Amino acid sequence: MVVSTHSKPPPPPTAVLADTDPRVLRRAHFFMRLSRAWDSRFEAMARVGRIGRWYSAVGNECTTVGTALALGANDSLSTVHRDLGAVLTTYLDPTRLAPALFEDGDQTAWDVLRPPPQALLDTLANQVFGRRGGFTRGVDRSFHYGLIKPEWGIRHVGMISHLGAMIPVAAGLALANVQDGTDRAVLGFIGEGATSQGDFHEALNLAGVMKLPLILVVENNRYAFSTPLSEQYACEKLSDRAPGYGIAGETVDGLDFDAVHAAMNRAIERARTGYGATLLECMLPRMRGHAEGDGSYEMIPAAEREEYLKQDPLVRFEASLLARGHADQQRVERVTATARDIIEDAVERALLTEEPSLAEATRPVFAPGEVATAFARQSTEVTGG
Repeated sequence: MVVSTHSKPPPPPTAVLADTDPRVLRRAHFFMRLSRAWDSRFEAMARVGRIGRWYSAVGNECTTVGTALALGANDSLSTVHRDLGAVLTTYLDPTRLAPALFEDGDQTAWDVLRPPPQALLDTLANQVFGRRGGFTRGVDRSFHYGLIKPEWGIRHVGMISHLGAMIPVAAGLALANVQDGTDRAVLGFIGEGATSQGDFHEALNLAGVMKLPLILVVENNRYAFSTPLSEQYACEKLSDRAPGYGIAGETVDGLDFDAVHAAMNRAIERARTGYGATLLECMLPRMRGHAEGDGSYEMIPAAEREEYLKQDPLVRFEASLLARGHADQQRVERVTATARDIIEDAVERALLTEEPSLAEATRPVFAPGEVATAFARQSTEVTGG
C-alpha cells in the first residue's frame, strides 16, 4: 500500500524566546487595556439598557492581542464576537493615539500607513452604537462589518452570526493569497463550539491539502454558549486534530502573552514559508456569559466561575511586566487611565453622532450599477425617505 505524504510537512516549532521585545510588550499592554476599557464601558451600558446585547471579550485579551501583534501590513484578519483586541491592534497606531506612553522608535512602517487613529476609533464606536458615522452607516449595530483598505495595510473581514461559517471564509482568504503569489498570512478566530460544525473540518481539510497560509485560533473558554467540553468533543485537545489534516497544531495557555505570541510567530513563519496552516488552540477562562444578561454564565457551577474570575489575564500580564522590570506601578496606572480616557471620549462623541438615515439604508448593501441604483430609488420612494 502506498501512503502519500506532504512534500513539506509542518516543521517543528522553533525555540521560544526567553523574553519578548519591550516594544511589543508596550503595545500589548496598551491594547489589552484599551480593549478592557472598551468592554467595561459597553458592559455598563448594556446592564442599564442604553445599548442592546453586548458580547464581552474580557479574559481573551492576551490571546487576541498576542496573536494580532504578529501580523504584518495586509495580512488578513477574520474575527468573531470576542476579538475586539485583535481589531484594535490591527486598526490603530498607538504611538499617535497615546504618544506619551511610547518611546522614539516604537512607531512601525505599518503605523505610518494607518490613518489617524482617533478618527478610526470614533468610526468603530459609531459602528457599535449603530450611528451614521459607523462603517455601515447604521445599517448594522455590531461587529458585523468588514474593512478592506490595502492602502492602510488593513484587510479585515468581519463576522456573520453563523460563526462556524467564518472558518471557510478565512480559508478562502488564505487561498486568495496563494493565488495572488504573496506571502501574506490569514489570522482567523473561532470558539471551540464552532469546531463541532462541518465547516471546521471542510476548511481545515482544504487548508491541509493546499498548504494554505491560515492560522486558525480557537478561543477555547470551555463552555461554548453553555455546553461543557465533556459534551463537545472526545479528544484531549482540539490541536490533536491537526495532524489528521496534515497541518501543524499547538495548544497554549491563552492567559500567557509570551506563550501566545511565540506560538503565533511560529505559525506565521510556517504560513509565509510555504509550510501551510496551523491550528492554534488557546485555553481561556470563561469570565463572562455568551452575552450580557442572557443567563448563560449562571449555568456554570459557582465554584468554577469563582476560579475563572481569579485568572484575569490583565492582572497576570501586568504582574509579569513588573516582575521583569518592563514597567513600574506608575506606568501600569498611567496606561490604565489613558486607555479609559480614550474610550470614554470616543463613546461620548459617538453618542452625539446622528442616527442613521432610512433613505441611506440600501446604499451600502448593493454594488454600484444601474440595477442597484434603480432598486435604491424604488426603495426610497416606497419608504418616503
